[in-house]
Amino acid sequence: MNTAPSIPWTYARLAGLPLAWRRRLLRMILTARRLPGRLTGRRDDTGFAATFESVLRLPRRESLRLSAAAHHHDAATELEWCALHRRPVAAIRRDMDRVTITAPEVMERVATGGRPVILAPLHMGAYVLGLATLLLRYFPGRPMLVLRQRDDLALETQVIERLRETGADVRFLNVSARADFLSAVRFAQKGAVIVVFCDLAPSYGAPAEMPMFGLPFRFAFGTDTLARLTGATVVPLATTMDDHGDTVTIGQPFEVRGGAAEERVQVTEIMRRHLQAAIAARPEQWHLWPSLADYLPSSATMHDNSPAGGEAPHTLAA
Repeated sequence: MNTAPSIPWTYARLAGLPLAWRRRLLRMILTARRLPGRLTGRRDDTGFAATFESVLRLPRRESLRLSAAAHHHDAATELEWCALHRRPVAAIRRDMDRVTITAPEVMERVATGGRPVILAPLHMGAYVLGLATLLLRYFPGRPMLVLRQRDDLALETQVIERLRETGADVRFLNVSARADFLSAVRFAQKGAVIVVFCDLAPSYGAPAEMPMFGLPFRFAFGTDTLARLTGATVVPLATTMDDHGDTVTIGQPFEVRGGAAEERVQVTEIMRRHLQAAIAARPEQWHLWPSLADYLPSSATMHDNSPAGGEAPHTLAA
């Protein structure tokens, strides 16, 4: 996640266990905590049900199930940050062995193609472990530069230091000024793998219309400019997590050869399809549902489609 986790002592103890053990034990703990409500027939909303009903057009029962899954996923993600911080280097490498890449041949082709590379993930799953695994498997010896617009939190700094002990040269670069952006261009031209999250809010710059689920979503999209200036291949991806391990799903790679409006439309559509497919496949694992209003205009209104019906529409953008 983007903030240092604040989790119970029990969860912190789980962080030292192997990946499958800690995740399964966490599930058992959370299931036990929900058991009294299930026995009485009560299904409490953990905060996202109304959003899933409105945005994904799901019935109330399924929205409640996904809301509970999102609550579990948030706890599991916090646990993974702690695991990267606490576990020995050899143990972290064993955790990386449980990361599956859906299209390894694509990554191999991109890695050996001789062009700079931009990875464009979503804020989903245990993305830090997935990115470090990609770097070690396909780009050994090359640094990874993660672009962002704020300073490290204490835990993030410590986790990045731990990843460097595994041999993954991961670093952050703030790009709040034009000079910082030009530094990223130089890094890419020298062989660094650049990471630019593809699901940043439009306030981060270069907003692009990417309607999804029938709603007028907008995302920041400066990736096409960076790709054009560096000659990089852009690889959209998304990491999801399960009890047994993680999966990094590789999207459609693309290049940007010019600055024509038509080309921007084409690559924006590639990214839009990637975002919608990733979120639709595992909506409970997208970290940014609490910030949904940042992606929609103030006029965006989603009608409630619960079985009862007849309620006022939900306005999810302020």
